[in-house]
Amino acid sequence: MTGVTLITGGASGIGRLHALRLAEKGKTVAIVDLNEDGLKTVSAENALIRAYSCDVTDFSALANTVAQIERDLGEIDGLIVCAAIMPGGELAKTDAAKINKIMQINYGGMVNITSIIVPKLLHREQGDVIIYGSTAGIVPINRFGAYGATKAAVNHYAKVLISENRGKGLRFQLVCPPAVDTPLIAQASDGPDFLKKGRTAISQMVTPEEVVNSVEQALEAGKEINYPGRGKLIEISYRLFPKLIQAVSNKY
Repeated sequence: MTGVTLITGGASGIGRLHALRLAEKGKTVAIVDLNEDGLKTVSAENALIRAYSCDVTDFSALANTVAQIERDLGEIDGLIVCAAIMPGGELAKTDAAKINKIMQINYGGMVNITSIIVPKLLHREQGDVIIYGSTAGIVPINRFGAYGATKAAVNHYAKVLISENRGKGLRFQLVCPPAVDTPLIAQASDGPDFLKKGRTAISQMVTPEEVVNSVEQALEAGKEINYPGRGKLIEISYRLFPKLIQAVSNKY
């Protein structure tokens, strides 16, 4: 497998699993994160994984990091955007600066890296771009408004990016999973109850393995929007019964 896959948020959770899966298949992987301990741990698991510390909200620093990756490892032909934070809390009780920071990381960081990488891939008319959105960007949920707004922005941006570049040689995928059982969940201690209850009949989380398996299968099948687990059921149900699904989400 030639080329390099760059993964933002690759030091933990879904990003880590993607990195390990790709490296096991012989792919060179560059993981970008600010979690220094995580970067060291993941890169130590496979020699094909190289770690780079960078803040995805700093466009200049990110562009320099991409240039360094290409000097070190070669051309980037794959991008997986996982970097995100997930605090919870009521909007009226949350500082504006905190809400804006979530948007800068989850949405702004995604815009920054796609703006740097996608033109390179389009120029070569090949490459894979996988962007993680969320069903949290579809259903409005109490105490999850800040995070949900970032994912609604990511979902919308990715859909338009895909539409504008369809047929140009790239494989795109927007991934909209329901709640995933990763360390990110711990950040939402003030978030909705279903995150705390975890694996209940209604709010059952999916595992990172389920999500990554789904992403790999969807990429090979050419599926542009992928709803792992109950993601598609959530999307369709909300479209048909918005008040009911919102009420159920806030209850459970």
